[in-house]
Amino acid sequence: MLRFLLLLFAFATVYGTRARAQITHGTIDYREHREFPVWDGMSIDQQKRMEEMKAEGAFDQTGRLTFNQDAFSYQQLEKDNPTEGRRGWWGSRTENPDVYYTSLLDSTVTDKRQIMDRSFIMQDRWLVPEWEIPANQRANMAYTLPSKVAYAISPEGDTLTAYFTESIPLGIGPRGYGGLPGAIVYLKVENEGVFTEYTMQTMQPNPTDLVLKKPEDGDIITREKFQEVAEKRREVMERRRRGWERRY
Repeated sequence: MLRFLLLLFAFATVYGTRARAQITHGTIDYREHREFPVWDGMSIDQQKRMEEMKAEGAFDQTGRLTFNQDAFSYQQLEKDNPTEGRRGWWGSRTENPDVYYTSLLDSTVTDKRQIMDRSFIMQDRWLVPEWEIPANQRANMAYTLPSKVAYAISPEGDTLTAYFTESIPLGIGPRGYGGLPGAIVYLKVENEGVFTEYTMQTMQPNPTDLVLKKPEDGDIITREKFQEVAEKRREVMERRRRGWERRY
């Protein structure tokens, strides 16, 4: 409730004198929550502890979306006090976070992805889902700003459920998702019972002269080649995890 009031106060303070103005430069922080099945190879006590950690939000992250009228960029923020041991095996490393940059000018994406100590740059055309927006919707205030719901299947085959606000009239969202008549304030990405939710927590305006730069520091690679490298990395981590489970 306090977060809701603070967000409304900031919104009214900045834009109250311009009632018809809309937000075109700003920063949105999202809570990322992942729901996934517990590995069957764990003991009952390990499975119970894993479920407790999930309920506690041990695997949740904060992602930050920065945007202007020309582009938007998204990356995870490092946790203030990550619990020792969780980051190495279960959590995400955010010291050198992945970056998802999307240009609204030429509809291209430039992603920076990290595998161990190597950075990779991938550049592609922005593939926007074919969103279905039900007609005659009432404004939904569950996600702080007035929003509407939309549904789609992503180019990767994920089921998408999004709430977007036309108070920010840009087709932007977390992790490169977008293409709606307004900014995404809630997004659920689901595939075969595993899903990730992105929920807006805070929003603040940015200076209108803020310039977003696409990532350049990394080896340029195709997505197909990157998937090969990532798969090899997953195989290595899986072998390490099995060895770790046997020891504990």
